Amino acid sequence: MDQSPLVSVLMPAYNQAQFISEALDSLQQQTYTNWEVAIVDDGSPDNVAEVVKKYVESDPRIKFYHTENHGVSAARNYAASKTAGKYILPLDADDLFEPEYIEKCVQTFEKNHELKVVYCDWQMFGATTHTPPISYNGYRKLLIGNTIFCSGMYRMEDFEKVGGYDTKIPFGYEDWDFWLSLLDENAQVCQIPEKLFRYRIKEISRNSTVQSKENERITKTYIYNKHKEEYDRYFPDFITLLQQLQYADYRKEKWAKRSLPSRLWHAFKGTI
Repeated sequence: MDQSPLVSVLMPAYNQAQFISEALDSLQQQTYTNWEVAIVDDGSPDNVAEVVKKYVESDPRIKFYHTENHGVSAARNYAASKTAGKYILPLDADDLFEPEYIEKCVQTFEKNHELKVVYCDWQMFGATTHTPPISYNGYRKLLIGNTIFCSGMYRMEDFEKVGGYDTKIPFGYEDWDFWLSLLDENAQVCQIPEKLFRYRIKEISRNSTVQSKENERITKTYIYNKHKEEYDRYFPDFITLLQQLQYADYRKEKWAKRSLPSRLWHAFKGTI
C-alpha cells in the first residue's frame, strides 16, 4: 500500500513496563506498515523508559515522550500533538492488536468517507477471558452506556474539532465521553465483525477506581451535565423518568404475584 495514509497510534504508559513490549510487538506485527506511535510516559514510577528504549532505537516509527502525571486523557492529547497521521488509533500499553487490525480499519475508512469511527469485535484476556458483546447501535444507546472500546480508529481532523479527550473528567470513562463528543445521531460507525483487538483484564487496574460507586456517580454526573442538551433531546425529564420506573416496578410486582396459569393466559393475550 504505497500511497497508504499515515496512522498515528496514541499510547499512554503509566505503570505498564511489564506489558508494553507485548503492545509494541503487536504493532510491529501489523500487516499495515505506515503507522507511527507516540508513547507518553505519564510520570510513570516504573522503568517503562528503559523497556521502550530498544524499540525507539531500532524502529523510527516509535517515539517516546515523558510528561508529569496528568492522567490518560492528557497523555493521549499530548501524544496526538506529536503525531501527523490522517487517522488516530489509541492503544493502551497493556492491550494488543491482531496483525490485520490497522489494515482493515484503514481499508474500511478509505471505502466510505462518511464514516466517523471504525472498530472491531474484541476479546478479553488475562485475569478473565469472559468477553461481553459490544456493538454500536446508535447515539441514543451510546448516551446510556459506552458501546465502543477505547481503540477505535477515527480521523485526526475530528479529534481536533472536539478538542481531544477531556482532561477534567474525574474518574475514567474518558473514552465514553470522547465518543459522545465525536458522534451524533447522524454519525456513521462501522464495526468489523472480527476479534482483532485484545483487551487485557488485570486483577488490579485503573478500572478498579472507576468501579467505586461514589466515583462512578461523580463521573456519570459530570458526563450528564456536559452532554445535557443531548440527554434532554433523547430522554424524558427526570420526574417523568422516575414515574416510568415506578410504573415498571409496579408491573413487575403484579406479575410476580400472578399464578402460573394466569401468567400463561396474559402472555397468550399479549397483556403482560
